[in-house]
Amino acid sequence: MRLPQAARDGTSLYTVREVPELEATRGEWDGWLQSLPGGGHVLQGYEWGKFKKHLGWKPVRLVLERGGEVVGLGQFLSYDTGPFVPGSLWYCTKGPWLNWDDEEAIRAFFKGARTIAERRGAHTVKIEPEVFDERTDVKALLDSVGFRKARYDLNFKHTLLMDLSATEEDLLARMKSKTRYNIRLAAKKGVEVVEPDFEEAWTTLYGWMEEMEDRKEGFVMRRSQNYMHAMMKTMYDAGQGRFFFATHEGTPLAGIYVFTFGGKYWYMHGASGSKKRNLMPTHRLQWEVMRWAKQRGMTYYDMVGAQKPENMSEDDPALGVYRFKVGFGGEVVNFLGCFDLPIKPVRAAVWYRFEPIYYRLYYKLKKDVFY
Repeated sequence: MRLPQAARDGTSLYTVREVPELEATRGEWDGWLQSLPGGGHVLQGYEWGKFKKHLGWKPVRLVLERGGEVVGLGQFLSYDTGPFVPGSLWYCTKGPWLNWDDEEAIRAFFKGARTIAERRGAHTVKIEPEVFDERTDVKALLDSVGFRKARYDLNFKHTLLMDLSATEEDLLARMKSKTRYNIRLAAKKGVEVVEPDFEEAWTTLYGWMEEMEDRKEGFVMRRSQNYMHAMMKTMYDAGQGRFFFATHEGTPLAGIYVFTFGGKYWYMHGASGSKKRNLMPTHRLQWEVMRWAKQRGMTYYDMVGAQKPENMSEDDPALGVYRFKVGFGGEVVNFLGCFDLPIKPVRAAVWYRFEPIYYRLYYKLKKDVFY
């Protein structure tokens, strides 16, 4: 399918410019992002760029304008890869946010991004748009612009999305009968959902996550404890991260940490203790957070990570997580994943070959994930 052209008399209607850090406030940047089709992603938000800056990733914020109006944008995180590979790597996590049905807008944005990246010494630009994998037209367009599939997909390509715009009755009706039963059982047994103080919640949840890793349930914590705490606290203080716990008679049983942004929220981390699992606290916890989100106008819930069942076997530890998530009635979707645009071909080729080694060295020295 050919994407529609918006050109008029051969002249582009679009311009691309960099927004210096002190020029746009968080409210302005996030407002632009939320106003775009699809409502943006929290990892394209101002606060995420601010957090990653403390870890060596400098945010570079580009906007696509038409007639002075912002109609697209991308927050790129720039990382100096010298002395191994001179120059920098740019990573647009969960972005950019563009009208993917407008070929001219897309070409104009990447032409401007390439120019700015080249001027700033970048050798590779990596993007990770929230575009569904079946969009073969977008894949073809990215290929014509010069993108190639990246070696790694950095966030989950497969995830489970839920539309919360329906009534509570309809949402419950979409769930599997076992899920509905467990939600009602937990309520009947007196399981409650609360929002605890940050440090109390952090200590408890992280302890459960360590226990899960020790039990070898297919769960591995790749991020360091310091990273996890700083990330959760930063987003919590910014009002874009929240803890919810299921409790019974004052005892915490299960907890989740979610990101929120505009009309969306994401299930980022969750764990449960070993007590009273028969009360099904995780089911009531998910349902009550859905209700909480609906009451605040959120209609989009990304449960973050749901492999396709055909890619799993019965002894796969991820199968139980998959069955838990799909029980709530969402849709498993597949995004395009990551693509690389070589800006300086020779250096980009060197980085592509060196990338796996750099990841391993970084993890060995920092005890953390590079991206």
